[in-house]
Amino acid sequence: MQHIAKKLFATGFSLGFFAPIFAILIVSTGTVSASGNDCSVPLDVGFDSDFAEIVEVEDNRGGWWGPPSGDDLSPLREDLYVEIDLARNYAQALRLELVTGYSYTFCVEFNSDPDNPPTDDPKGDVYLFDSANWGRYKNEYQFYGEAREILEDEINLVPVEWRDMFVFLPFRDTHAYEGKRSTSFSTALDNDNKAFISWFGENSDAEYFLALDNLNNSRPNDASAVDGDMIVQVWIEVEDRITLPKFTAYIIVGLLPLSCVIVPILIHSRYHANGTEESQEKQELVPLLEQ
Repeated sequence: MQHIAKKLFATGFSLGFFAPIFAILIVSTGTVSASGNDCSVPLDVGFDSDFAEIVEVEDNRGGWWGPPSGDDLSPLREDLYVEIDLARNYAQALRLELVTGYSYTFCVEFNSDPDNPPTDDPKGDVYLFDSANWGRYKNEYQFYGEAREILEDEINLVPVEWRDMFVFLPFRDTHAYEGKRSTSFSTALDNDNKAFISWFGENSDAEYFLALDNLNNSRPNDASAVDGDMIVQVWIEVEDRITLPKFTAYIIVGLLPLSCVIVPILIHSRYHANGTEESQEKQELVPLLEQ
């Protein structure tokens, strides 16, 4: 009976230890492979204003002390396709409400506007912002105008650890794709935390902005404005995402130190148990040889 109990304990401990690890590996593998896929959204999906809104960089909604606010959007749970006219030295964005439980793949392609085509290849910058950094991006456009090169020189004088207080940052410091003819990337939310805290009322839902940039902003690696207009095609593919419950983190964190204690105890008890077990083998006597 004791032997069976030990086997059950060892089996349960192994499953509890390795199952969350295997689950995390499966989920992370699926997320990485999704980031390399192009969007498979058909053009006839169209644009639904309930899930997205085209906003201008000159839009002053929200003012200094809050993120841009408009009509409440529905959480983005369906695919979208839209074409946006982008003029020279200008920027526009898609306002979206991204939520947990979904993986979002964005595909963007810059094309020449036949009415006013640029002489160079149509290229631009793509940024994904939270509401606070979209506000900083708009402030830079509105207050610095053509003097953004001067602003870049001033930013270089600020220590790196302090620059995020003055300049806009892409979502998670990574979703900036600059000087691209076309690009695609994926992201997913781990929580519903809001980037902006309102002191004057209830917080609105967290908003994100897919910015399309045809101007020379203060970032050193961004593309210069092309001398013409562009038509930007945007595909957004929405897929269900496999998420692990939060308690799996506690299981892994708890089992790792416990294993350093439990495993030596099991080995030690097993070693001593082998020494106390009674041998069931029947001893054979060697017959005496008669002279």
